[in-house]
This record gives sequence, structure tokens and C-alpha cells, in this order.
Amino acid sequence: MTPVQKTRLILTLLAGASSLWAQSVDDRIKELDEKVGELDQRIKVDDRKTELKQEEDAAKAKTGASVAADPSGFTIRAHDGDYLLKLGFDLQVDNRSFVGPAGTALPDTILLRRARPVISGTVYEYVDFYFRPDFGLGTTTIYDAYVQVNYFRRATLRAGKFKPPVGLERLQGDDDTNFIERGLPTLLVPSRDIGFQLAGDLATQRVTYAVGVFNGVPDNGLSDGASSDHRDFAARLLLTPFQPDENNPLRVLGVGVGATTGAVDNIALPSYKSFGQNPFVAFASGVTPAGHRTRLAPQAFYYFGALGILAEYGLTEEGFQKGAVRRDIAFRAWQVQASYVLTGERKGFLSPAPRKNFEPRNRAWGAVELAARVGDFNAERGLYNYGFASPASAARRAHEWAGGVNWYLNRSLRLSLDCGRTNFLGGAVTGNRPSEKVILSRVQINFQ
Repeated sequence: MTPVQKTRLILTLLAGASSLWAQSVDDRIKELDEKVGELDQRIKVDDRKTELKQEEDAAKAKTGASVAADPSGFTIRAHDGDYLLKLGFDLQVDNRSFVGPAGTALPDTILLRRARPVISGTVYEYVDFYFRPDFGLGTTTIYDAYVQVNYFRRATLRAGKFKPPVGLERLQGDDDTNFIERGLPTLLVPSRDIGFQLAGDLATQRVTYAVGVFNGVPDNGLSDGASSDHRDFAARLLLTPFQPDENNPLRVLGVGVGATTGAVDNIALPSYKSFGQNPFVAFASGVTPAGHRTRLAPQAFYYFGALGILAEYGLTEEGFQKGAVRRDIAFRAWQVQASYVLTGERKGFLSPAPRKNFEPRNRAWGAVELAARVGDFNAERGLYNYGFASPASAARRAHEWAGGVNWYLNRSLRLSLDCGRTNFLGGAVTGNRPSEKVILSRVQINFQ
């Protein structure tokens, strides 16, 4: 082969190799492009799956709910917090034992004092509702049923059946009072009434107010309807001037006053009961409330560490009529009570929460509290003079002493033991009604 032919052969081989290499590179590039396209498609699919998952999670967040159970009750809560449903209950089993001369006429008894399921919650974030019937004492009564709009902190609106803003001890929860039964000033304020109330905080926990219009009920009473087209107007102002200062020993000092005014025509007569829950003012036959009624309830409380003090005064001036005689009669009552938590827990308007729940194996015994109370109830002499009551059957005055111990095994379970003595002025055919001496005990479970 000549040199020229060899050169042509080499060039031909090189050209062929170059063509094959170029073709191979193009194929590889094409193959890589296909793989990149497939990978890009997978990434797009994965991104879409992620978007769909996020949309699904967002939809669940709007419609899903969580369920919990703790000492405050059973709770169903929407993930966005706009909706809430709570289920709870309140059960109190009491024993009453009377001693002394009066005890022979007063039967000892074990009773279901309160049996109250509770349904409460929130809808649309700022609208609360509360419903609590009572099946205690062998009766069925709706005690609380109201709706409350909390959109404005300085002006919350409540409508339905609830406690009018008057008495201090009355406004305490039934599970939070120092004693099994409330004191004498509570006899002169309404228990529950149907109406509208506007309330709020005016000065960052320093000044709170409440004003309302209600149907009107007897002293210490409740009703599910109006007895006339007249209305009761109620208001309360509470000052806690040192509240925001955490280091001030007067931080939990409160001073306030509640009041009501309105007509009493056609409403029922009031019933005034002793510490042992026995009526001691019996109105004469033919007596009816008539005219106007005014209530005034100055009040104060102070809590510091394990110590708690509560004091209040009550005045009711109410019109009565018998035949052609119509007069206003004044009823007055006061009480001072003090309590101290021996185990050191902080005392407040609500029941103390034990630092350690009852667990003897771990030497934990819950919280123990001692309490004492003195009080007085007095009706003016006109109650007798105008024939509205007889000295032989109605005591015009009651003076009370009470002492008690409360054992909080945990936040829900409480055992209480109280001893009380009430002396009376009048109320017997000759002299005074015999003093009432009573021992009250209670087993209470509160889950709400």
C-alpha cells in the first residue's frame, strides 16, 4: 500500500470514528435529556402531592377537633379555637345532724344537696354558652342557662338565667364557698333571675362593673318567669386598686357594693333559712309583697397567701301588705368569715388547688383548710307591729357562729365538716325559739 493510500485509510478511519463518537455523544445527551425530563416530571408530581397534603391538612385544621379530659371536665375543641364544648358535673351529698333541745324537733337527714350536669362552650370564637340544671333535693330546676358575647373586654353582654350582680358570697361558685351553707347576708340577695347584663373591666383589673335588668325574684329565690310587667334593676361595682402589682401584699384586696331596685307586686314571699336550712321567719296569713324593694350589699374580701377574709353587709327594704295595711320593712344582715389553709396553698375566691394530690403511699395528703364565721340577721320591729308576722312563730333576729374544716383531696374531690349554732330572738309562744345546733358534713365532687 502506497503512502498516499495509507494516509487516505487513516483519514477514513478517523472520520468514521469521529462520526461514531459524535453519534454516541448525541445519543447520551438525548438519553440524559429524557432522564432529566422524567425527573422533572416526578418532582412536579411530588410537589403537587405536597400541595394537596397541605390543602388537606388545612381543611382538617378548619374542621378537625381535639378531645381532652382534665379536672376542668371533658373538652372537645376545634383546631382553630373558634369552637369549644365542655361537659362536666357537680355532685354534693350532705348529712345534717341536729343536737340539743331544738334537735328533737328537727330531723337528721342524708340528702343529695346538688346534682348538676354542666354543658358549656364557645361558638364563633367569642360567643359563650352555659347550661346547668339541678336534680338535687328531689326536684328538677334550671339554675343557669345563658349566652354571653365577649367581643369587647370592657362590655360583655350576658342574656338568660344567671346570678344577678349583687351579693359577694352568692357570686362564689357553689363548690368554692368556705362553708357548706352560705351566710345570713346571702338570704337578702337574689339567687338566680332571668334578664340581661352588661359587665366589663374598666381599668385593667382595678375596676369592674356589672349592670342588668331582670324579672325580679324573692330574696334568696329564683324563678323561670315574670310575676308582673315590672322589672328589677341591678348593679355592682368592685374595686381592686392593687391588683396588677404582684409584689404588693394588698394585691388581692377588693371592696365593692351591689344594689337592686324594683317593684315586688305579685312575687312570692321571701324565705329566710338558718344554717341548718330551716325557715325561721313565718309570715302571717294574707301577707303579700307590695310596692317597692331596694337592696344594698356593701362587700369586701382580702386574700394573702394561705389567709382569706370575706365580709359583707346586706340591707333589704321591702313593701308588704295585709288587708288595708301597707308598710316597708327593713331586713339587715352581716357576716365576717376567715379561713386559713394549713398546708400552705394559696387561698383565693376559688377553692385552693392542692400542691400534692391525696396519695398516702407518697405521703401526700392534699390540702386542709380551717374556717370560722360569725353573722347576724335582724328584721325591724314593724314586722310584728303591723301584723306581718307573729312573735310566736317568727324570729325577728338570728345570730350565728360557725366553724369548719375542708379537706381538698385533689382539685375535684372535697370533704367538709361544719358545726354551727344559731340563737334566735322571738319565734316561740313563750320567749325565744330554741337555739339551733347543727353538724353538717359533705362529700363533694366537682368536675367542670
